Amino acid sequence: MGDRCDVEVVVVGAGLAGLAAAAVAARDGASVVVYDARAAGGRARSDKREGFVLNQGPHALYRTGTGADVLSRLGVDFSGSPPHPVASGYTEATGRLAVLPTSAGTLVSSRILGVADKVRFARLLATLPKRRCASFGALSAAEWIASLGLSSRGAGVISALTRVATYAGDLELISADAAVAQLQLALGGVVYLDDGWQSLVDGLVAAAASAGARVLEGERVAALNARADGNFEVRTPARTLLAASVVVAAGSPAAARALLPHPPSWALGTPAMAACLDLGLRRVPDTMVAYGLDQPLYLSTHSPRAQLAPPGGAVVHVMRYGARTSAEDRAQLWALARRCGIADPDVVVQRFLHEMMVCHALPRPGSGLGGRPAIDATGTNGVFLAGDWVGPVGLLADTSLASGEAAGRAASERAMRRRGTTGAMVGL
Repeated sequence: MGDRCDVEVVVVGAGLAGLAAAAVAARDGASVVVYDARAAGGRARSDKREGFVLNQGPHALYRTGTGADVLSRLGVDFSGSPPHPVASGYTEATGRLAVLPTSAGTLVSSRILGVADKVRFARLLATLPKRRCASFGALSAAEWIASLGLSSRGAGVISALTRVATYAGDLELISADAAVAQLQLALGGVVYLDDGWQSLVDGLVAAAASAGARVLEGERVAALNARADGNFEVRTPARTLLAASVVVAAGSPAAARALLPHPPSWALGTPAMAACLDLGLRRVPDTMVAYGLDQPLYLSTHSPRAQLAPPGGAVVHVMRYGARTSAEDRAQLWALARRCGIADPDVVVQRFLHEMMVCHALPRPGSGLGGRPAIDATGTNGVFLAGDWVGPVGLLADTSLASGEAAGRAASERAMRRRGTTGAMVGL
């Protein structure tokens, strides 16, 4: 008989993935402790400055995405509103803004596309929901767009929409199955969340705590050691816990690999980085949404659509997909902001995030979503993975929440199987 465990499930990392894993495992009846070296929420945390709520770049929740389903199953409520219905296409080379075709109505009025492209675009909008995403895994998103038979201008529109849906700056580096799946989700709509994504963090923390999980912030896991009896020693500078199962939701693949007792070799895609200018404004800008057609740029006004700003104010995010140098990215983002009618006197608060991590590993062309590491691809029985690069479902927050739910369930099931032989008690 093995030694009695201090806790049945330890979760390393309290981002969206780790919090979802903790809430699921605790609801399944396992005793759970969550460690995070900083604060719960990770990149989903929001900042409040002078009455403005700033997410870390433009965050939107897909209405029909897996993430929304996971939140619903955990009882995490949220409120919000869809984006402004009219978007502009921005051409940096000319400085021009024009109505972007994002629906049947705007397709008719837009002057960006010619007649032939409008016909092909309309056909794409009609058939996109029926397309089998898995069949595109061998292609890159760029190759898929090239196969649509559009002109360079039409391809530019689809590329802009795809960048915003995937957060990938270089569409050669992301698989087409992931891109098509994201575009399908985009047709179902997104929500800008009232009170920012911090509302999801707070809801997940509450869901985990109400089920009995403990979240310990500011405590870094330094080592994870497998024992001969099948349990695990989880060491921090403050303590060592004996656990039956472990979920590693530490953020990056490198951080996960550094903790695993037997680090595996994963075939991973490239990370997606971005530069972002977050603005709190005294007024709503003249142009509320703009997609870059010849550059990987995006401007989106999240408030007053969502409750994020004082009365009359606005929260605007300006993003470049794919970061370069700080100086050139900041200048390019400000140029787009000014073209959309934002002047220096409008700005109450601003924050520039350079080389912001968007996704730790994009699905690779050739292997697609199904080629990402599975939750049990750790090389160690009883240790599970969760994060935005884990599992075959979705991108970004959808992936984090889906893999967190799956890893939490797998960890609790293993812990329950071992309960009869090891016993369990929380000793903190």
